[in-house]
Amino acid sequence: MLLSMLPTAMAAANSSATVHGATYEWNTFEPLENTIIEVNSTPSQSVVAKYGTYTFDLNPGSYTITAKYYQNETLIYFAEEDIAITDAGNYVIDLLLYPAYSEGLITEEDLAEIAPIEESPTASEKTNQSSISTYSIVVIMLALAAIGGYSFVHKKKGTDHVTYQPEAIVEPEEDNEEFPSDLQEVLDIIIANGGRITQKDLRSRIRYSEGKVSLMLSELEARGYVEKFRKGRGNVIILKNQK
Repeated sequence: MLLSMLPTAMAAANSSATVHGATYEWNTFEPLENTIIEVNSTPSQSVVAKYGTYTFDLNPGSYTITAKYYQNETLIYFAEEDIAITDAGNYVIDLLLYPAYSEGLITEEDLAEIAPIEESPTASEKTNQSSISTYSIVVIMLALAAIGGYSFVHKKKGTDHVTYQPEAIVEPEEDNEEFPSDLQEVLDIIIANGGRITQKDLRSRIRYSEGKVSLMLSELEARGYVEKFRKGRGNVIILKNQK
C-alpha cells in the first residue's frame, strides 16, 4: 500500500512550482522587511518576509498573493498580485506595496465618478498674476510713448523714417527621439479602454510585472500623457487630452 502511494506523491512534488520574490516600498523601491505574505492555496500559506523576500511551493492553478506591512499594529502598505501556475519551474513575482486605504479596492463603477482634479490658483498666485498684468500694461504704454516721441523728433529734423523689423523667433527643434514600444503598448490599451483604466486591469492585459508597469506609468505621467489617481488600494489611470 505504501509503495503504491510513492509514485503519486513523487509526481505531485515534481509538478509543483516555486514562486519567490521580494517586497518593495512603492516610492523608494527599498525592500520592506517583516512583510506578511499570504497565498490562497489549499491549504492557505503565509510567511513573514523577515528580510523582504519570500518563497512558496504551489501546484498548477490560479492564485492571489497578498502582502501586508504593519507598523504599531496599523496596516501601512498593501499589495495584491494574481498569478497563474501552468507547469513546474521558478516564478519570480516581486511585489510593490502601496499605501493602504480603508475604503477598499476600486471598482469599474467608480471610474465614471472620477475626473481630473484642476487646482485653483491660491490668493498669492492671483495677486502675483494681477501684479504681472499691471506691470505689463505699464511697460507697453511706456514703450509706445517712447516710440511716438522718437518718431516725432526725427520728423521735425527731416530725417528718414526708420522701420525696425522684428527678429525672427527660432522654433525649438522637435525631439526626434523614438517613442518606446512598451510605453506605446500601454497607451494603446488605455485608449482602447476609453481613456480610463485601473492599474490592476492594465496589469492583467500585459506581460510585464507590477513593478515594471508602475515604472512605465510614472514615465508616461512625467511625459504628460496620463494622470494617476488613487482611490482605495488601487490606481486609476486617465489619458490626458493630447493636441
